[in-house]
Amino acid sequence: MPIAAVWQPTGVQDQAPITDSAAGHWWSPGPSPALEPISAKRAYTEVLFVFSVFFLTGVIAAGLLLAGRYKDILSGASWSVYTPQAVDALIQSALAVVIVVLLGARRGVSSGTLGLSWPRLPDGGFAAGRSVRILAWAILAQVLGGIVNALLQTGHLPTSKPSAPELVFAVTDSLQAGVVEEFVVLAFVVVTLRQARRPLWEIVVVALVLRGSYHIYYGPGVLGILVWAALFLWIYLRTQSLLPLIVAHAAWDAVGFLSQRWGAVAGVALLVAVAIWIAAPITWAVGRGGRGGQPPAPPGWHPDPSGVHYWRWWDGYRWTGHVSGP
Repeated sequence: MPIAAVWQPTGVQDQAPITDSAAGHWWSPGPSPALEPISAKRAYTEVLFVFSVFFLTGVIAAGLLLAGRYKDILSGASWSVYTPQAVDALIQSALAVVIVVLLGARRGVSSGTLGLSWPRLPDGGFAAGRSVRILAWAILAQVLGGIVNALLQTGHLPTSKPSAPELVFAVTDSLQAGVVEEFVVLAFVVVTLRQARRPLWEIVVVALVLRGSYHIYYGPGVLGILVWAALFLWIYLRTQSLLPLIVAHAAWDAVGFLSQRWGAVAGVALLVAVAIWIAAPITWAVGRGGRGGQPPAPPGWHPDPSGVHYWRWWDGYRWTGHVSGP
């Protein structure tokens, strides 16, 4: 008789385990969260309010830049200017998390429903292989979006070799971009409109319009941002996991800033991206090799809920049982 794995509950209630068969096809979005429906009016009021709090200034600045009236007032500024800006970026990031989580909680939306955890196994353990694959998809989305943006853009933010104060601010600003954009313009928009039972095409259009609105300074290059945003949206709908996308977004922006001063940073980032792309299909193949419902247990192991754990690190599978005697 084949040895079956025993999956142990860990109390993770607010996010279902992410599996490759979560939907009809590998490209299909995951199921809508089981939430009490809300009206479209309430959904759009909350979405537009939260978006305006964090991005209305950015939309105005993007329009001014597109019109050639934007001035880089911080160029060459010192620690006295950039230190408060860096602190403000961190505060904005924390505030976005708090506002989104609290507003969601009023509607029965848990942090797990928003995707504020890494992919999990059926027993609640960390799904390392799936996390790597999500990061690989996210990097691919950024590369494709970046290529389209570079080919089509007619405008860009002022750039120069950054000073040390500018780099400190740039890193915190990158973190802010990753957290605030993915929390507000992706997770909050998608979950709120899905709770209002809006059709998928409408959710996609709203999310892309909002994402593109504060990137219009690129001119036609904003299409690259929309490619990136559309693929991120698909990844989020498919996996219902937000943290890998935040990490990928923040890292992409930070590498862009840091490589302006140290070109080697871009080379290191490329090597990391290639390593993730290589690891992604390997973790998929390993996981598929053990399919049949669950992967086979290690030789000599028998199911026993009160036994000890065996952890297979490369794809995150874990068994609970005991080893047979000699």
